[in-house]
Amino acid sequence: MPYNCRMGQRSLHSVERFQDPLGDHMRAVLHAHGQRMGSVASVTDVYEGFYGGFRPLGKEGDAFFGGAEGIVGTELGLGLSEEGLGLIAHDGRRVAMLDEAVGERLAALLQRGWRVHCILAFVAYNVEKKSFAGELACIGYDQRLDDKTQDALEVFVGNSTERIASASRPLLALTQEQFVRVVESGGAWFLTKEEPWPELPRGSVFYRRRRTLNDRLVGAALKGNTGCLVGSWIGAALVVVAVLAAAWLLFFSG
Repeated sequence: MPYNCRMGQRSLHSVERFQDPLGDHMRAVLHAHGQRMGSVASVTDVYEGFYGGFRPLGKEGDAFFGGAEGIVGTELGLGLSEEGLGLIAHDGRRVAMLDEAVGERLAALLQRGWRVHCILAFVAYNVEKKSFAGELACIGYDQRLDDKTQDALEVFVGNSTERIASASRPLLALTQEQFVRVVESGGAWFLTKEEPWPELPRGSVFYRRRRTLNDRLVGAALKGNTGCLVGSWIGAALVVVAVLAAAWLLFFSG
């Protein structure tokens, strides 16, 4: 059969002779994807997420991170002094200094007027040096973003905090597509893949990587919930009673 017959006797100049349905579909899909990716601001311009180290300041800092207040998932404030950028406890105490590179990175975000969250990710203890150290999950974003995007990012921060408090290590850096998904889902979307835990220096061990039930009660108490403070005391007392009862049964029964 002649070529023109196979083409339905279409003229050589007919546009229909050169139509590519699959190609047209792919172009439409790519166009829609491009519009979706461009529906929010460029993630590299308005968002940053990363982990960074810190070191406690003196005995008070060690007491904070080694005691009941150093709860994984706790948000700490930032304060600038002559020594550099440091971490501030809920009551205004300066309890730690940020590693130099982390401090410079966060200071740059603050200078841009961004909102920054610093969440305690874990605490480590060096047996040889008898000192504490740890890492923060740092999330910052431009406060000039629209309300919908900011609300979604705040939900994302809250969800990330809950995962961190459960001994998870979520990826905080986002690609443009992931950023769009976070915004479109109202902050509910997250990556199931996690960042690997860092290797600790020799002589160090993980001291605290999750938030226990008692930590949650103490955390609520620190926010002003007296009932939770009483509950934490009762919980601790019950643990002591249970240990003593187990010891009595082991050594004195029978």
